[in-house]
Amino acid sequence: MASHRVRAIAISLAVALAPMGAGQVWAQNTPAPTAASLQATISAAARQAAADPTFASKTQAQKLAAIQAAVSAALAASGASPTVIAAALVQAVSSGTVSAGVAIQVAAAVAPEVAQTVASAPVVTQQLAATGQSASVTTTAATDGGGAPSVLVSLQGVSSAAAGGDAGAGTGGGTTTTTTAPYDPCAGVIAAYCGG
Repeated sequence: MASHRVRAIAISLAVALAPMGAGQVWAQNTPAPTAASLQATISAAARQAAADPTFASKTQAQKLAAIQAAVSAALAASGASPTVIAAALVQAVSSGTVSAGVAIQVAAAVAPEVAQTVASAPVVTQQLAATGQSASVTTTAATDGGGAPSVLVSLQGVSSAAAGGDAGAGTGGGTTTTTTAPYDPCAGVIAAYCGG
């Protein structure tokens, strides 16, 4: 009688543990996200944000917020490490999927510890300079509830206008006026969603 009970318990345990074992095997076979594999995730999220019928009529700041929110949510759900997210964002800037400013903003939202890494990547700084834009990243000592650093990102576009000097006075000099313009999230981006 006791042996029947032991056998019944053993069978019950085997049946209960079998699905758990299969789940663990499946989890172990799922490849970890890479910078290359996240390119499709970033592109799909940005395109999804642009699919909103009101996207074309939004201001530059609203477009930036919509793209940033969509890409941030997609990357947060991917389970990728901060280092992989940083590499993926830099690669997305290089391929023209997102602008440098969007990449920096997303890094600050999803992986704040690597926001400065993204901001200082050569392809990011080159795109910002080429499009007359700038970004500054400040990591503060204050932390959020999870202990992550708090990151502040300032994005701005800069437009310059040179005024010619008085030719009659013989000075030949000129002055340059620099004004702050709204940041353009589509500057330097070749993705279709920035076209309209």
